[in-house]
Amino acid sequence: MKKISWLISLIIFLGVFSSCLKNEICSPIAVELQAGIYTYAETDGIIDTVATKIDIDSIFGISNENNNLLINASNTELISFPLNDSINKSSFVLNFGLIKDTIHFTYDKHLLFRSVKCGVSYTYTITDIDYTTNFLQDIILSNPEIDVISTENIQLVF
Repeated sequence: MKKISWLISLIIFLGVFSSCLKNEICSPIAVELQAGIYTYAETDGIIDTVATKIDIDSIFGISNENNNLLINASNTELISFPLNDSINKSSFVLNFGLIKDTIHFTYDKHLLFRSVKCGVSYTYTITDIDYTTNFLQDIILSNPEIDVISTENIQLVF
């Protein structure tokens, strides 16, 4: 009986002290929608998307804290769109000279517990995308789940 109570005490002691991570490093997490740049290409009558690069004058976030996302970016092949944690919709304006396109992302937010010290962060699920087609031709949703793993979520087709 003494061995069992001693073993239980040891397990509790180790459990309490191992859960206190004094040296835990909490680096900021950037959970952003990743957009690849594509164009349509036809091969033997089959139309497919092909990765490309594009020059963008600027991208502005509407109702985000940091409105300037990208300014004078040449040969851009991937754009990261930060989503607003306060509401379930984020909007962006893409400027190509005098031509402008607007993209509206609607999403569900999911709270993710990281740790006691680091707190929580959000993950998102894209539910709807509305956009203009002045220069932008199409948006293809390839992965609606947005989390800490940087994978391409949408394809912007120009």
